[in-house]
Amino acid sequence: DDGSAKGGHKNKDEDRQRQQAKIEDLLKEGQEVIVQVAKEPLGTKGARLTSHATMPGRFLVFMPTVDHVGVSRKIDSRDERSRLRGIVREFREQTGFSGGVIIRTAAGGRPKEDIVSDLSYFHKVWTDIRQKSESSKAPAVVYQEQSLVAKLLRDLLTEAYSAIRIDNEIEFHRVHELIERIMPTLAPRVKLYSKEYPIFEEYGVQQEIDRALRSKVWLKSGGSIVINQTEALVAVDVNTGRFVGK
Repeated sequence: DDGSAKGGHKNKDEDRQRQQAKIEDLLKEGQEVIVQVAKEPLGTKGARLTSHATMPGRFLVFMPTVDHVGVSRKIDSRDERSRLRGIVREFREQTGFSGGVIIRTAAGGRPKEDIVSDLSYFHKVWTDIRQKSESSKAPAVVYQEQSLVAKLLRDLLTEAYSAIRIDNEIEFHRVHELIERIMPTLAPRVKLYSKEYPIFEEYGVQQEIDRALRSKVWLKSGGSIVINQTEALVAVDVNTGRFVGK
């Protein structure tokens, strides 16, 4: 017990030293580092970068720079947590897969094949990233996140979807490939929208977007709010307007 307690203190001290270290002490000019954009640039502020990359899948989140298997706290069952950890550990031992994994809430109750599908995908992508980083000269893009469409389908797709309509042929083929990998039974529901009339107009989406992006929003009470975004903050001005109640 004493040994583990001392080890804990040492780790805390090391963490504190690492947090206080200056960037010029950690990196040298000309050194090549794999980084991920954690936050897009805004105005005059540059992008925020991190060397601790994360890659979300349908049921797991992959963290290539750590060696840890965590489980979402929302998965309560001890047996289920143990089962999911066991699937990840078995895959790691069989393939020599390195890196950490967080098991998402969506993984609860899913068959082994679904979890292994995510792990196989991460294994392939991370192998590709390392090969690209060794063969390309920095700065270079070694991995690009999936499109917004693919991200939405990855997290929200269920059997309740009657159709997935896409008006871009390249994106259509990408999405069809993704659905065949994660939910093959829904692949026939992916449709290419080819009418001349814009797809957002056809389904009334553009009208909703325009309404949502207006800076002035009328309230049912008769008042209104005005939203203005600046580089530093978002200003929300509340006008009572016709509202005279309490």
